[in-house]
Amino acid sequence: MKSRFSLDDLWLFQQVVQHGGIAAAATATGIPQATLSRRLKGLEQTLGGRLLERSAHYFSLTELGEHYYQRCTPLLAELREIRNQLDDQHTRLCGRLRITAPVSMTQSWLGQCFFAFMQQYPGIQLDLVLSNQYENLIEQHIDAAFRVGEPRDSSWIARPVWSTRMTLCASAQYLANAEPVSHPQQLHQHPLLAAYPINEWLLQNKRNQEYFRLAPQSRLRVNDIDVAANAAKAGLGIALIPTYYLASDTSAEGLQAVLPDWQGQQRPVYLYYRDRDVMPARLKAFTQFVLEWVSHQPMP
Repeated sequence: MKSRFSLDDLWLFQQVVQHGGIAAAATATGIPQATLSRRLKGLEQTLGGRLLERSAHYFSLTELGEHYYQRCTPLLAELREIRNQLDDQHTRLCGRLRITAPVSMTQSWLGQCFFAFMQQYPGIQLDLVLSNQYENLIEQHIDAAFRVGEPRDSSWIARPVWSTRMTLCASAQYLANAEPVSHPQQLHQHPLLAAYPINEWLLQNKRNQEYFRLAPQSRLRVNDIDVAANAAKAGLGIALIPTYYLASDTSAEGLQAVLPDWQGQQRPVYLYYRDRDVMPARLKAFTQFVLEWVSHQPMP
């Protein structure tokens, strides 16, 4: 049966040898002599042989002890160096963060947050994975994720950082040639462009607080909000998309609001991350920066 020993016990053995005895090693490590003696005895029992010849006035390595000391000392030194490097990466504001976020959100406003963070923390590199799909955070080795909608994964910490409204919009060309729309009841007369998972359009009038609920019989139904927005821009119909699309599209031929007095449902944006208590310093700095940054930004 193979022996199973503790690396901590090997390190204690190394300390005893380097300091020339248990008493000196106890002083150097702050570990009581009785504890050191007990740990050494346990290590010898595990290895099946005596490592040290020791008495009140004599201390030396046995042949087995010399063998273990010579072979283990460089390995323990290498492990200590690895530990120091990992500790340094964990506690210093340096290293790489892998972040995932929606494409359009990053292009329109969230990217500004990323760039500001990189300017403030030049030692931290960002690996951005832009996707409108819900990436598998663990398989993709994601450190933090921005996601729209209510949290789905209870194993990750989800901090609300933003909220955006949905807006009805269409291209200027489409609106110039289509029947005018004065109330959501008339939407069924127009080709609708829907992006799921939003299967129901819930609209509210900002003036009189009237609600209107619509399950769109869509001409286009797609799982990517960018495609729905581009379809609207191409003049294919009316889409319900986040308000920041309009803010980022200022061209005369771009998207225009339809029924501007009516707002779509508010959708929260969450920042996901794991391990609140043991997160690396760079991830802690990132989450704190994001929360501070968004608190000073106007809602798009």
